Amino acid sequence: MKNVFKKSLVGAAVLMATGAANAYMIGDANDANVEVYGVVSISAVDYNQTGANDGWALENETRVGFRAAKPMTDSVTAFMQVESGWVLDDGAKLGNRDTFVGLRGDDWGQARFGRMLTPLYELVDWPYSASNLGRTFDRGWRSGERYNFDRKSQMGRYDSPMFGDMVKFSLAGGNGSENHEDSNFYGGSISVTPVDMLTLHAAFEIAEGTIFADGSDVTFNPDGSVKAPGTDASIGDTDAYFVGFELRPMDNFNILGAYKTGSYEATSQGSYSYKEREIDAFSVQANYYHGAMNFRVGYADQTGKEDGRKDSDLDSTSISGEVGYSFNTVYTFLRLTQQDDVAFDNDLMVRIGTEWVF
Repeated sequence: MKNVFKKSLVGAAVLMATGAANAYMIGDANDANVEVYGVVSISAVDYNQTGANDGWALENETRVGFRAAKPMTDSVTAFMQVESGWVLDDGAKLGNRDTFVGLRGDDWGQARFGRMLTPLYELVDWPYSASNLGRTFDRGWRSGERYNFDRKSQMGRYDSPMFGDMVKFSLAGGNGSENHEDSNFYGGSISVTPVDMLTLHAAFEIAEGTIFADGSDVTFNPDGSVKAPGTDASIGDTDAYFVGFELRPMDNFNILGAYKTGSYEATSQGSYSYKEREIDAFSVQANYYHGAMNFRVGYADQTGKEDGRKDSDLDSTSISGEVGYSFNTVYTFLRLTQQDDVAFDNDLMVRIGTEWVF
């Protein structure tokens, strides 16, 4: 009798625990496929900036993320991703990189909503800004040169499947600099592979109500002295266009080239010294792979105009070289970049680092 009583208590406890669990469950039991992934990326860099004595610094671009997917029907899958990265002095915030929810199907592609790379910047960033060519070809980090966004948090994006093993495209839209009806952006990209050895890219991005918030662009008087920075924001419309190609004549050799142009027209000039600005830039590079070794050379150039007049302050060039070795997929590299612009006067940037995925 005592054993029966004990078994009854155990059974009651199990039922209570099960009932409590069911009380907090929404939907069915968790049968989603969950993946933890990441990239280890850390490097020591010396920018050798003229007039600065910063010396060597560690830059930690390591990132980690979580992906999950769950079938909704036989042809539709729901999926999500949360990713963090770029470790600063205060760490890295979960979700500061691509973090979204979406739906996908084999026949119609995928639709995502949340924080993502824009279609244009996805091409600008890689591979056309590789080996630190982005210091010239990707200068959205400079005030007054942000003619396209990189990631946007309130964005919807559609990515098509590959049609005929040749064509795919992406479309995106969302809020611009501000979250209101007068500040929006729209963009898209297309990739075409007419033959196995060649891929062509094109992209665009248009934004309304773009805000250069602090008006602090470095601008110069005719005698070379620095103008006092403004305090009132400049607000206007931006547009950017991009074309590029990847040519692979051999399995271990490729050549890449891209051109992008951007413009800004202020509707409210604020304290800025100009109303209109135009920027053109291009990059070219070649990669050669020999076993576990990788050799890369590249060149990028940017020029610009303010109110129709050439502005040498916008001139920038980067000459880059890289040698790397893959130790069982752990890639270790040395990058040298000769940088020439207003901030870097023929300064040689040196970067040594390692990258690998998990």
